[in-house]
Amino acid sequence: MEIKIKGIAVAAFIYMYSAMAVFFAGWLRPAWAIGICVVLGIGFILGMRSWCHEMEDTVFLSKRTLCIGVLLVLFFCWHTGIGAFTGQAGDWMKHNAVMHDLAEKEWPVIYQTDYGESMLCYYTGFYLLPAIAGKIFGSFRAAELAQYALAAAGIFLLWILVIKAGEIKSRKGQILCLGLLFVFSSGMLPLGQTVCGSLYPDNFPFGSHEWMNPETVRIQYTSNWSLLKWVPGQAVVPWLATVLLLLRPHKTQNYVLIGLPVLLYSGFAMVGVAAMMLAVYLCDIVQGGWQRAKKAFSASNILLAAAGCVQVFYFWGNISGSKPEYLGFHWLDYGKKPEFYFIFCFFMFGFYALLLFKENRKNYLYWITIAALSVYPRFSMGLYNDFTMRTSIPALFVLMILILRFLGLQEERDKSLTIRKTLLVAGLVIGAFYPFLNLRESITKNEIGEIYRTDGYGTLEQLADPSNEDIQDDWKYNYYTYDLENDFFYKYLARRK
Repeated sequence: MEIKIKGIAVAAFIYMYSAMAVFFAGWLRPAWAIGICVVLGIGFILGMRSWCHEMEDTVFLSKRTLCIGVLLVLFFCWHTGIGAFTGQAGDWMKHNAVMHDLAEKEWPVIYQTDYGESMLCYYTGFYLLPAIAGKIFGSFRAAELAQYALAAAGIFLLWILVIKAGEIKSRKGQILCLGLLFVFSSGMLPLGQTVCGSLYPDNFPFGSHEWMNPETVRIQYTSNWSLLKWVPGQAVVPWLATVLLLLRPHKTQNYVLIGLPVLLYSGFAMVGVAAMMLAVYLCDIVQGGWQRAKKAFSASNILLAAAGCVQVFYFWGNISGSKPEYLGFHWLDYGKKPEFYFIFCFFMFGFYALLLFKENRKNYLYWITIAALSVYPRFSMGLYNDFTMRTSIPALFVLMILILRFLGLQEERDKSLTIRKTLLVAGLVIGAFYPFLNLRESITKNEIGEIYRTDGYGTLEQLADPSNEDIQDDWKYNYYTYDLENDFFYKYLARRK
């Protein structure tokens, strides 16, 4: 069966932009909603026409491969906790509370507490469409089921695009790449922990098995499986944007089209996508001069960026609010253990990068990726350093695509290729240790028909009080705009009840 990438890409763009359109229509005053949606629509259509121009690429999948792929996508989604079919990770308390409030309260969501009024200000992209289903059917379960269906649809589109970007032609490879996407897509964390445990026996193990922390240094490059289990809303759309960028990296006239939707799903992932685009853009300018540089000033980019300013105003109410200093953006000091940084980099991506070097030494996307992954662990932001964890999502995904291309090379081209492939596969198997344990636990503890919802909050309203010292800082500062009377979005753009 021949599948046109143009059609899959169009579906992916519509998938990413649908939540934005819902946000503008549901949160803005009618006049602003109409105007911004018109600007968004025109920019979107112009961008799509440009991105799809002369896109004739296809992938070939047998009907059997397609059916197996769909079943595997549904299987993986089932065991991540999306839809509450299996046990949900701890962060789902907050995910479910956000979707509860979007489904049950009027938009924009306003909280009334003893502290005063506040507004929900968070990455709502993953919850808006499911919340509409919850409103229509008057059921939170309907919202969960819609969320499961939408997540599965996004991952299916991602799979097809990854097959093309990874240059996977064999039927077996097309199926196995789903395993690499979600089970084998991790750095060699067990080996890294072993080395750190021997060097710093007083500090390891520290926290859960997903972390590598000496003393107070918190850095993590999250596996794709852990992203789906803990923060699927901050993963699927950034992955789609990254692979769409890889398919046509030099179409700078469509960069805003690709990157803008990510902001409603993950601000830090948006930083990662934007940094990659900027680096590619600068490389294009070096090679092509002003003729390439001016392409970025396309009508689509300008219109979509104008529409995106509304989202910036929305998030600014949260970003600019008063927060404890330690939650801010900092240079990460490794203190007396600077070697920990190099250990982390080697085991989380450096080993793979070395094996890929020979085939990619002239590929500047490879160098951009390695540079990004080397820089992000030098910075910290948030209680658990979400900056490093989430900003790295696009670069880690590019690295995975490069690995897929490398594994598809024919051995007769290079005598050393077989050795390097063997070493890389060994690293991937080691990296799959924790994702496999998580998947096995989900499978063995699952009972069909049971609901495993992590639903401790019900609503975020009870946490909207920065003066309450009993509420963890990570909760009371990440989800709200407090000073509504001085917030531009609320005063001039937001719908009034």
